[in-house]
Amino acid sequence: MQAWTESGSFVLYVPEIEALTRATRLSDAESVARDLIADLLGLEPSMIGVRLTFRRPRR
Repeated sequence: MQAWTESGSFVLYVPEIEALTRATRLSDAESVARDLIADLLGLEPSMIGVRLTFRRPRR
């Protein structure tokens, strides 16, 4: 999973399923990402481990 900030929120991108979502607070980022993956793949959120990676944009 990748994450970056944009327009006052955190953009969370899951490249394996080519999906993204946004979280307004960093403390919500993991649960928002977990819920996105669970909804798209039909899994229980508790079965999904999330690791966020923050990177600086390439110049």
